[in-house]
Amino acid sequence: MSPMSRSLRTCTGCGEKKEKTRMIRIVADPSGRLIPDLKGTMPSRGAYVCPDARCVTKAAGGRLAASLKTAGGNVRIARVLQDDIGAAYRRRVLSLLGQARKSGKVTSGTSLVEGELRRRSDGTWFGLVAEDASPGIAERIEGALEAASVPYSVFLSKDELGDAVGKSPRSVVLVRDEGMARVIRESLERFHSVLNNGGLDQ
Repeated sequence: MSPMSRSLRTCTGCGEKKEKTRMIRIVADPSGRLIPDLKGTMPSRGAYVCPDARCVTKAAGGRLAASLKTAGGNVRIARVLQDDIGAAYRRRVLSLLGQARKSGKVTSGTSLVEGELRRRSDGTWFGLVAEDASPGIAERIEGALEAASVPYSVFLSKDELGDAVGKSPRSVVLVRDEGMARVIRESLERFHSVLNNGGLDQ
């Protein structure tokens, strides 16, 4: 068996085979509740699903439960699983922001981010604008990010962004590390796809 074939997994929703890194591993806890295992390290038996609301809903309706030998699915279980996957990706983004802060690869706050973007910008960076930023601040910082060709998303609250980078509430955070920016962006794409509520702003 080739290394490539060993890395393929079958989605319990659509039935397609894909690389496991492009899918979400799901395990069942002792009570039978379905748990997203984003790192793929939980010791329990696992099954896979595409990061897509339709696949999650279809998988939770039967094949996922059958693969994990747990109780059959229904609409409520699918909704809970979607919410749990969304919460897991939310925690991942917060964790990555903390790591970026520790490595000195984060700029936060409207004026500081604008200054950073004026000095130089990089299309591999990524911005996060707080969901509860004032309309004027949001328009201003989104304009600066777009002018600098830096992709961004409106995600998390000012309190959450500030806590994640060890600061007071922040309306914007700029991640200046290509690797972390890429994982954050991928996590947000999956978050929105699983919850079926839109995508990145740029």
